[in-house]
Amino acid sequence: MPRIKIEALKEGMVVAADVKNMDNMLLIPSGATLSEKQINILEAWGVTEILVENSRETESMVDPLSALGPERAAELTEQTKLRFWHLDQTDSVQSEIFRLILLRKARQCTPA
Repeated sequence: MPRIKIEALKEGMVVAADVKNMDNMLLIPSGATLSEKQINILEAWGVTEILVENSRETESMVDPLSALGPERAAELTEQTKLRFWHLDQTDSVQSEIFRLILLRKARQCTPA
């Protein structure tokens, strides 16, 4: 069950686990097929990501860093930072290049 960011959700995806707000109120039940209206509701409630059923479409959307686990992701981030002579994370171009390199390294470490 991949965890997908809200901005990557598409109509027709199937919710894998109940989605609740901070007050434990059910927003979307497990097994529901997402509609555009439901995606908008999730955005309105500030939900950032949800679990969806596995499909070919969702496999490419999984964050490879989260698949590694927090310790391995932190280790990979530090290793990648060492490759930069001077990483200015306030520079949007450098930050994006760093993010893309980090994601590529994470995909290489993730078992297929």
